[in-house]
Formats: sequence, structure tokens, C-alpha cells
Amino acid sequence: MGSEKEFLEKLKELLDIAAVSGNRITTEEVGAFFGDSELSEEQMLLVYDYLLTQKISVVGYMKGQELTEKAEKETAAAYTPEEKEYLEEYRRELSGIRPAEAGERERLFEAAAAGDGLAKSRLTELYLMTVLGIAEQMHTKEVFLGDLVQEGNVSLLLALDLLDGAENAEAFLLDEIRQGMAQMIEEQQEQKRCDRKMEQQVNHLDDTLHQLADEKGRAVTIDELAKYMKMSEEEILDIMKLAGEDLYEKYKKTDDKNPDDTKPEL
Repeated sequence: MGSEKEFLEKLKELLDIAAVSGNRITTEEVGAFFGDSELSEEQMLLVYDYLLTQKISVVGYMKGQELTEKAEKETAAAYTPEEKEYLEEYRRELSGIRPAEAGERERLFEAAAAGDGLAKSRLTELYLMTVLGIAEQMHTKEVFLGDLVQEGNVSLLLALDLLDGAENAEAFLLDEIRQGMAQMIEEQQEQKRCDRKMEQQVNHLDDTLHQLADEKGRAVTIDELAKYMKMSEEEILDIMKLAGEDLYEKYKKTDDKNPDDTKPEL
């Protein structure tokens, strides 16, 4: 498609469209929106992933499917001791739930779609084990299993309030549960990527400080460091704060006392 700026503007417009629909959009709607942009399949998947990070539910996109296939190849040994303990205790709690009778789910879905609170409560009870099963399938090391289950349960409750108009109530319910979990996993993975980037920035700053100090044979000023790294002093300060409060406070206190043309040494 056109320039990167145009693409970012279209993404913003897409977010606005999804917001009007309650932060929900279908893959068909996304495809139609980018219909004249000739995006590749890989680019469309990236768009879906981006929407997930913005807390937009993409109906029809099974981000969790890739995670499921990967998780199914792993054994229970992938769980931490805390997760194994949680899993055992949670299964024990759910074992007391009365199984559904023949035709009960269909009746409950119909009543829940009409707003019956008791029907929603019973459906919640019946699908707690299903949520657990999906969480086990989608389990990934970035998210504690219990947190994934909790997110799935929240998605279950929210989906039960949106049943009216769903063509296939159960399929809709399961899709919403997976979407909720997939969003949580995506957010956690993005957070870890940000953490790694910040760690790299801190290490780069530290290496540069030592390199410049060795070259000049003296302590380095913040002004010299900013020019060398081609960054603003504010950006340097932000990285210092990540490196530790001691270095950050040392700079701030010294900088506040100095005239504008005198920079603190590091």
C-alpha cells in the first residue's frame, strides 16, 4: 500500500471503527477495510495481532490456534510447581459442579440470550471446566496458568451478556474465551519485548559511559553523552531512571543546582 504514514492513519481509523462496535470487529470487516490496499496474508495477520494489543476483539481470528498447536506438543512438565498445584486444586473445586442434562445447554442459551440471569449463572458454571481446558491448550510460559484461567472466566461472563443475535451461541462463547486469553498472552509477550528493549538501552548507556570516560580520561558530562549517543538529555535521563534511582537522582540534584551552561558529570 502507500506510505507508512498512510498505513498508520488507516490503522487509527480502523481502531475508531472497532471502538464504535464495542471494541469488536470481524476479520471480514478488516478485510473489507483494507480491500484496496493489497495486503499480504502475513500483513493481515500482523494487523489482527496489532488490534489484539489494543484490546480489540477480532472475531474469526484464532490467534490462539498457533499457541494451541504449540502447547499440545508440550507435556505437563512445562507447568511450574505453582501451576501444577493450582491446576490440581482448581480441578478439585470444579469436580462438584452438576453435569448438564440432555438438552439443558440449548435451553439455557435461549434463556440467557433473552436476559435470564439464572440461565447465565448456570452456563457460567457449566463452562468453567471448558475455560480451564482452553487455558491448558493455550498455556505459554509468559502467563501464569491461573491468570489465563481468570481471563478466560471474565471473557466467559462478558460473552454471556452478548449472546443476543449470535448465530451459534456456543461457538460465539468459545471464540470470545479464546480471544480474551489470546489478548492477555499477546500483551504479556509485548511487555517482555519492551522489557528486553529497555534492558538493551540500559546496557548500551552503561557501555557508552565507560567508553567515553576511558577515552577522555575523566568523568563524562550529560551534554557530552547526549551528543555522542545522538539523543536528547531527557531521553538519557529516562534511561538513567531505568538503570537505577541512584544515578537518576544524582543527575537530577546536580542539574537543578547548575546553571544551564554547566552540565553534571557522570
